[in-house]
Amino acid sequence: MNNQIEVLLVEDNPDDILFMKRAWRKCNIPNPLRIVRNGEECLNLLNSAAEQTPGLILMDIDMPVMNGLDCLRQIRTNHVFEHLPVIMFSGQQISDAVDLSYRIGCNSFIEKPDTFDDLQHTVRLIHSYWQRNRLPLA
Repeated sequence: MNNQIEVLLVEDNPDDILFMKRAWRKCNIPNPLRIVRNGEECLNLLNSAAEQTPGLILMDIDMPVMNGLDCLRQIRTNHVFEHLPVIMFSGQQISDAVDLSYRIGCNSFIEKPDTFDDLQHTVRLIHSYWQRNRLPLA
């Protein structure tokens, strides 16, 4: 993943947003981290002609207005975003939510870490993996 490519965090919990921003800084991740608070805001951003498409989406499941699963469904029905990497990043590890996320088309499902150290480790792993991952040209 090019260092200029933006990562979109779709998260409504202010504490989780704060911890992610802090982990992003402490891990020296060069990619800009943009935040929206629900699936509807995510879709509005993606569908805005004025905005550049992010290179990766980290999406929570349980959010108001539009949850992560409904947002992922909408993303995957648009052929423009069929290869856009989406990681479901949720505190819910219910097997039904995991199975449904993959059926809808997520690229990965990661349980939110319990500690800040684990979050930093997870952020480093996500960055390292997507730094080396190659996607088809759109």
